[in-house]
Amino acid sequence: MLHTLEIEHKPQAALVWLSRPDVRNAVDAQMVQELTETYASLGRDSQVRAIVLAARGIAFCAGADDAWTRETAHGGEAAIRADAAACGTMLETIYRCSKPTIVRLHGACMGLGMGLAAACDIAIASSQATFALPETRLGLIPSIIAPYVLRAMSPRDATRWFLTGETFSAAEAWRIGFVHGLSEPDSMDMRIAALVDTFMLTAPDAVAATKVLVQASSGRPVDDTTGGDDLPAGRILASPARAAADGDGGLGGRGPSMLNGMLDG
Repeated sequence: MLHTLEIEHKPQAALVWLSRPDVRNAVDAQMVQELTETYASLGRDSQVRAIVLAARGIAFCAGADDAWTRETAHGGEAAIRADAAACGTMLETIYRCSKPTIVRLHGACMGLGMGLAAACDIAIASSQATFALPETRLGLIPSIIAPYVLRAMSPRDATRWFLTGETFSAAEAWRIGFVHGLSEPDSMDMRIAALVDTFMLTAPDAVAATKVLVQASSGRPVDDTTGGDDLPAGRILASPARAAADGDGGLGGRGPSMLNGMLDG
């Protein structure tokens, strides 16, 4: 039984809701465990073609839960290391999930919440959303989320926001590449549903292998080994018949799943 999340299964897609609205969806140990297990499970589910991460209430995520942070600090170095490792596993599980992962951002997105967003493949934000990396103002360093934030914006931009801890706008998040698109609040659900539908036109095996390819190739120099047999590029079309059966992609497979309104309610 889930205590911090709600899961909705739509036709060929899953919607994962952060559901601690009374604390602006601040992340605690229970949520870390539930997100890790949920994304691992959905990644193995052949019926799921895309995963959307969204949040109940007025904010996407206010970062790490204050009570959890204090409890961990009182537990000493061993507790701090254990919780940090659990958060790292959660972010890596989301990042390496074989399914396309989309995040729907509204309200405040802070600290560990930005780590969750950066671990997803595609980020769409409300034009009214705000962002912050406030760790330095709390006497902390953003060691757990830094690898993911640094893949979602340039090191120079990350340095600016990491060091100051200032809040920045959705427009700025889009300008620096942290989010892929902005939407007015009343049209976000339609925007997300249309994006999910695009994955009904792709072959799941090709999508999964492409994610591995991108992750393995990131930062790799371009030379005569790029795209070699050690990367999935040479193996991605090993089974065109299966690709045709699993997704359209111009090969005549299944079409869109008609997910308009998938976020209603």
